[in-house]
Amino acid sequence: CDTCRIIDWITRWLPKSHPLVLCTSSFQRKENFVIIDIETLGLFTRPIILIGVALIIGNNILTTQYFLRDIEEEPAALSAFLSHIDINSVFVTFNGKAFDLPYIKERLAYYGIYDDLNKPHFDILHFSRRAWKEGIPDCRLTTLERYLFGVDREDDIPSAMVPEFYETYLRSGNSGPLLPIVEHNKQDLVSLVNIFSRLHEEWG
Repeated sequence: CDTCRIIDWITRWLPKSHPLVLCTSSFQRKENFVIIDIETLGLFTRPIILIGVALIIGNNILTTQYFLRDIEEEPAALSAFLSHIDINSVFVTFNGKAFDLPYIKERLAYYGIYDDLNKPHFDILHFSRRAWKEGIPDCRLTTLERYLFGVDREDDIPSAMVPEFYETYLRSGNSGPLLPIVEHNKQDLVSLVNIFSRLHEEWG
């Protein structure tokens, strides 16, 4: 794709976190951005239990979440996720180059599902480190949203506890532990969009 070629050309001489790399996203229509965040049962080879997708429609953020009621639904969730992707799609993630996209590709391969996920990909973590690392304690998503937007997740479930909450649900059949996982993922998606927008304001 044209954007991929431009990014490849820029990053021959400049770091991948350089503002010029982010600026190439301005060549895209907002509707092409597919913001992705996943929740899993642990390290690679373990199932994805929730795939969150956000789209920017006009001035609104449309979130869709594919949550597994049981592990056997993972192939269906992956296929549903792929329905959001077309030839014009551009990925936006937070640490997704190292985690989310490789994880999704591994799970697709496990089920023999093929799809071309080689799209332009803007990993907001790397740009955020360049933009704000001097002014905040760390560049975790929750830290960024607190310092940039005043968002304080009072009852948020830590990502490390997601597997425990989900396994409690599987054992008990009680859906109560699922809600914090869904809310955590949705807030991640919304914050991703907001940080992406703020970076454009800072570097635009």
